[in-house]
Amino acid sequence: MKHDSAGVIRKAAVAGVVLLLIGSMGIGVSGSAAERFSSESVPELDATVTGSNVVTPGETTTMTIAIQNRHDGVTNSDRAIEDVSRVVQAHGVQIGAATGTTVTYDDDELPLNVKMGKQSVGTVRTGSITRVPLTVEVNESAEPGTYTVPMDLEFSYIRDMFVDSDDYTVNRNTGTEETSVTIRIEPDGQLAVVDVSSNGLYKNAEGEVAVTVRNTGNEAMSNARLSMVGSEHFEPQSNRAALGTVAPGDTRNATFQAVVRGVEFAESYAVGFRAAYEDANGQPSESMVRYGNVDVAHGPQYNVSVESRSLYVDSTGAARVTVTNTGDVAATNARVFAEPSRPFAPLSNGGQLKTLEPGESATTEIKMEVSDRALAQSYALPIVVAHDDDFGNTVRSDTLTGNVSVGPERQFVVVDTARIEAGATERIELTVKNTGESAFEDATVRINADSPFETDDDTAYVGKLSPGEQATVSYTLTAGEAATPKAYTLDTTVKYDNPFDETVVSDVQPATVEVTESSGPSTPLVLTAVGVPVFLVAGVIFKRDQLRQYLR
Repeated sequence: MKHDSAGVIRKAAVAGVVLLLIGSMGIGVSGSAAERFSSESVPELDATVTGSNVVTPGETTTMTIAIQNRHDGVTNSDRAIEDVSRVVQAHGVQIGAATGTTVTYDDDELPLNVKMGKQSVGTVRTGSITRVPLTVEVNESAEPGTYTVPMDLEFSYIRDMFVDSDDYTVNRNTGTEETSVTIRIEPDGQLAVVDVSSNGLYKNAEGEVAVTVRNTGNEAMSNARLSMVGSEHFEPQSNRAALGTVAPGDTRNATFQAVVRGVEFAESYAVGFRAAYEDANGQPSESMVRYGNVDVAHGPQYNVSVESRSLYVDSTGAARVTVTNTGDVAATNARVFAEPSRPFAPLSNGGQLKTLEPGESATTEIKMEVSDRALAQSYALPIVVAHDDDFGNTVRSDTLTGNVSVGPERQFVVVDTARIEAGATERIELTVKNTGESAFEDATVRINADSPFETDDDTAYVGKLSPGEQATVSYTLTAGEAATPKAYTLDTTVKYDNPFDETVVSDVQPATVEVTESSGPSTPLVLTAVGVPVFLVAGVIFKRDQLRQYLR
């Protein structure tokens, strides 16, 4: 114990709230004569480790240090001095307390590092304990044994106090207590990572991590089980590889399955391992986490191009997608998916490719429906390529984009006007023209006859009708006798096959049919219809008259 005041060290203490009085300060008190208390009461501090003080090589741990003031609170001074006693009691002056206490440690020549700087402790009252943390990092090569960690406790305390009728004065000294705590380093098995390799490790895929570890400690690791530690890049899918008993210097091999997450680049990433085992006393123990570096590959990477196949406004078509594997790993069972995105609605679950080796390409089609609100233009089509990793898990790529063109809606018009007399049944002709930008395949043109028309011949086959091409079709149509002479319209549609051999019906277009007045019955037709009965009657009368004459 060091302090900067001479004189006899005597014990004194009073419990109360800490009142730090540095130097001189005056407070009025009653009394007719000056009184003086000058019996130094130096705090008596020591320190111990609370709880376990046992560590192992390579370990970093935080202990709790208890700092105790062993001053017993008794002084031989004349406590009957009325004014001094009144000041002590009224103002909580803590005779014998260590105030403004700090602690520093000395780890020179020790097989450990104290991870604390100068540390504030505060006030340690007489007969009380103040606790502070102590963090130490034990060297990997530390020899087992008991080690003393020196520590210095610096503080201030009351040296004397002078009281007169008007005020009182407190004088302080500073002191340093040299003490120490003990830490025991016990032997243990120590894990070291010798080598790490990978197989099938790339972004979002499950692969294998093979590791070789060595016991570099001075104690055997009995019934050892090795675990791979999860991290931001690796999610272990298997764990607890049994190593058996690993004597000092022995190595063991283990393989783990892990999924790679959050990796953007092909490079080496840290991976951790920990061993659980039984020590020489049969007690469960666990090694520190030890790290090695493992290589992560690019994995399959993709380049996509998209070509439209019969994609028109308000129609069903397909996107022909070509995928090239630009990565360094084969894409097993590769397939393509188009994510829903206006104006497209995928009609299939995707297109199957095949196993794509690095540098290899394949093409597939994704059937899609184009909205009737779409415009005839190019659209970005979001595409995802999926494949299977070595363990059969589906690995999806980031969203890729291909541009796909949508053509205008298929259209046609009826370009001429048909004519028919009221009350007549006639063969009419209509001319249809393909005004769109794609052909009608295997097309038929159908009319819908409504009053005043009737027909049982409403369909005419055209075949292929290319853009800009015209075709003439004919139908047998009857116009009602009561039809008013004027222009009427027939609803006309084109039915055709799309590229998927599905029948599609176009929007309705009008076909103009003009009804004209009836020209009346023809003369020969009237004579024939009326004259024949007349002649027959006349003949009958003629024959009857001849018979009468003959009978006479």
